[in-house]
Amino acid sequence: MTRIIEKINAHRNRSERYAGKANETNEGDLPPRSWYYSFEFFPPKTEPGLDNLLTRIERMTQRLDPLFIDITWGSSGSTSARTLHLASHAQRFFGVDVLMHLTTTGMTRDALLGVLKQARTSGIQNLLVLRGDPPRGKRSWEPGDVSGGYCDRAIDLVKLIRDTHGDYFGIAVAGHPEKHPSSQTVADEMVHLKEKVSAGADFIITQFFYDVVVFKTFVKQCRDSGIKCPIIPGIMPIQSYSTFIQMTRYCGVAVPPSMLDRLERVRNDDEAVKQIGCDIAADMCSSILSDPEIDVDGVHFYTLNLERSSTRILMNMGAIGILQPSRTAAENSAHQSTQESLTLSPSNIDSVRSNAERQFPWRPSTMANRAKEEVRPINWANRPKSYVMRTEDWDEFPNGRWGDSTSPAFGELSNMSHFYSFSLGSDEDRRAMLGHEPKVPEDVFEVFAQYVEGKIPHIPWCETSLQPESFFIQQQLAELNRAGFLTINSQPAVNGISSSDRVFGWGSSGGYVYQKEYCECFCSPKRAEALFQMVKEHPALNLYAVNNAGKEVQVGLELGGVTALTWGVFPNREILQPTIFDPSSFLVWSEEAFSLWSGMWLNLYEPGTQSYDLIEKIKDTYFLVAIIDNDYVSVSEGSNLWGFMLEAFRNV
Repeated sequence: MTRIIEKINAHRNRSERYAGKANETNEGDLPPRSWYYSFEFFPPKTEPGLDNLLTRIERMTQRLDPLFIDITWGSSGSTSARTLHLASHAQRFFGVDVLMHLTTTGMTRDALLGVLKQARTSGIQNLLVLRGDPPRGKRSWEPGDVSGGYCDRAIDLVKLIRDTHGDYFGIAVAGHPEKHPSSQTVADEMVHLKEKVSAGADFIITQFFYDVVVFKTFVKQCRDSGIKCPIIPGIMPIQSYSTFIQMTRYCGVAVPPSMLDRLERVRNDDEAVKQIGCDIAADMCSSILSDPEIDVDGVHFYTLNLERSSTRILMNMGAIGILQPSRTAAENSAHQSTQESLTLSPSNIDSVRSNAERQFPWRPSTMANRAKEEVRPINWANRPKSYVMRTEDWDEFPNGRWGDSTSPAFGELSNMSHFYSFSLGSDEDRRAMLGHEPKVPEDVFEVFAQYVEGKIPHIPWCETSLQPESFFIQQQLAELNRAGFLTINSQPAVNGISSSDRVFGWGSSGGYVYQKEYCECFCSPKRAEALFQMVKEHPALNLYAVNNAGKEVQVGLELGGVTALTWGVFPNREILQPTIFDPSSFLVWSEEAFSLWSGMWLNLYEPGTQSYDLIEKIKDTYFLVAIIDNDYVSVSEGSNLWGFMLEAFRNV
C-alpha cells in the first residue's frame, strides 16, 4: 500500500538516471522502462459482470503490470458499494495500487467521512477527487453551479480529506486540456487547478483528448502558472466510429482533420477502426512521452472495461510483447520489439507479458501489513488469493528466509480459502469447463490437458491461465496430463539467466536468477508407485506425496527441510529466495487441494451418477505428489523431470 505519487516520483528518478544514457538509444526511442501507464475501470451493474471484470483486472494487472488502476464512482454515490468492493478486492488480492474515485455531488459530510473511513480500512490509500456529474437536467457544469452536497467543488473535498486524514491519502484531481465548461477563460481554468494543487492534490489526470498539440499547450500553461506536479494525459482508445463521433461532439473534444480523415475511410469496418484507433493512440502517447519540453512520463487509459485496445496500444509502443511457446527464453527476449510479435488475438492474449521488471516471481501484495513479505511457498502459486486470505491475520511475514513455518510469528494457515465465485463462475460455467458428464478417468485427464493448452481458462486449482514461464514446457505438461499425471503446479529449471529476462527475470537489474524444476500433480496409486520408483533411480529428485486419507510418502535424499525453489543473486544484496517448498505447508495445502474436488467439481453432479462416482473416486484414492529436481544444471544437457515422469508412465 503506497501513495501513488511516491511511485510516480520513483519513476521520475529512474528517468533522470537514464538521461545520461541517451547516446545508447536510437533517435526517437523512448527511454527503456522510464515511463508508466495506468488503467481506469467502472463497476458493472450485474453480479456476473462484476465477477468477469475482476477476472479481467487480475489478468491485466498480472500480464501488463500497470503502475496503478482507478475505479470510478457513480453519481451521488450510486455505485459506492460496488466501487469500494472492486477497489478493496483489487488492492487486497491483485497486488496493484488502486486510485478510487470520490465525487462531491449529492454527498453529505457524514457520507464522505464514512467513505474515507471505509477506504482506509480496506487498505485504499489513493483517491481521485472530482466534483462529479452536473446537476440533474443539465448537459454540463456552468459557472456558479454547485454540487448539491457538503462540498461544492473538488477543492473543498481535497481540503476536507487533508483536514481529517492529513497526508495519509494520495490525492489526484482532474485537468481539462480544453477547459472545464464552468471556467470562462483559460486563465480561470489555471487558477482553479492551481488552487486544487495548493490545497493538497499530488498529481493531475486529464480529461481525454485527441489533439496532442492541445494537451502540450495545456501542460505548458500549467507550468507557466506555477503548477509543477505530475500531469498524466488521459487516453481514450477508439472502439467504434459512431461512438467516437458522438463522444467527441458531446464533450466538445477537438479532433485533428487528419485523424478524422483516417477514420472516415474505414468507418464501416469496426475492426479496422479499432486498429487505426490503437495506432493513433500509440502515436499520441509516443509524441507526448518523448517531448522533453513538457516533461510527461506516464499515460492513463480509459479502458471502458475492455482489454484488447489498451493491450494493442502498449504492444505498438514496445511496452509489452507476446511470448511464443516454441521459442526459448533467449529467443523471446530477442524478438520482444519486432513487428512479428505485434499480432494480438483472443487466442494469445494470455501470452502477453510486460517488459517491466518484476520484484519477485509472484506479484507482491500492496497492503501495508505485507510490505516486507519476500517469501512464499510454491503450492499456492496458482491460487494466490487463497494464500493471501489464509495469511492475512499474520503479525509478520517471511522476510529474506521462510524460517520455521511453525513459528507463532507467522501464524497458522487458516481454513478461509475458497474463492468459488471468483474462480470458475456459475455451476453451468463450471460444467462447460469441467465436463457435463465425465464417465472415465480419461475424460478428467483431457480437462487438465486442455487447461494447459489454453483451451480451458481455469480449473479449480488454477485461478488464472497458465503462467508464461510454463509455456516452454507446455507440450510436455499436456502429454503428462493425458498420461494421468494431473498437474496443478509446475516450473522449469533456470540456471543463471539474467534478472532482466522478460520471461524468467525478476528483481533488480544486473542480477542472475535460478530455479529448480518442480511438478505437483494428482495421480492414481499405481502411477504414484511408478513415481516413487522413479525417484529412487534418480538421486537428485525429492518426492512428497499424500492422499485424502492423510497417508504420507516421502522418497529421496535429505527429506524434511525447507527447499529454495527460486532464488536470485543481485549486486549489493544478500541472496533472495522468494519461492520455497516446505513439507509442512504442503500438507496444509493438500487439504485445500483435495477439498476442491468436492467443492468445485463433485457437486456439479447428482449422487449415484457415473460422473459423481468418478470424481469421488479420484478424490478419495489419488495421491497429491510434489517432485523437486535439485539438479538444475543438468537440464541444459537434455535431462529433465518431465522426461523422467513420462518414462515412469510407460513402465506402468
